[in-house]
Amino acid sequence: MNRLIFFFGLIAIGACCTPTGAGLNADALVGTGWLLEDLGGKGVLDRVQTTLQFQDGNRIAGSAGCNNYFGSFQVVNHEFSVGPIGATRKMCAPAVMDQEDRFFRALEKAQRITLEGPYLLIDCEGLDKPLKFSPIQSPKKRE
Repeated sequence: MNRLIFFFGLIAIGACCTPTGAGLNADALVGTGWLLEDLGGKGVLDRVQTTLQFQDGNRIAGSAGCNNYFGSFQVVNHEFSVGPIGATRKMCAPAVMDQEDRFFRALEKAQRITLEGPYLLIDCEGLDKPLKFSPIQSPKKRE
């Protein structure tokens, strides 16, 4: 049953928003969750889950691998931006902290957000390749 809901949720994102490769709007993102698969072409550490969840009120939250974080986002046409990011202050292994720092720096320089097939891509200033996310939960349908 969950797979069926997840499948139809992905269809809903594609159908309600814009064609594959085009920008997304904030309403289509709210209620969705994503798992980081690639950090600007550098891959990610195994077993370190970095997530991105879009919430009501143009808010984002998630786990950066070690710490939980929160912030705001804005989408206008193809442009995507993230406000200052707040996070808990737990310490983890140096490699995890390095990845988390690179993720935060990239996210704060976000410029564009698109959906390519099942992947959410966020282009960031200073990175040759976008942040690449796969879906982790079905989107909540807005009434």
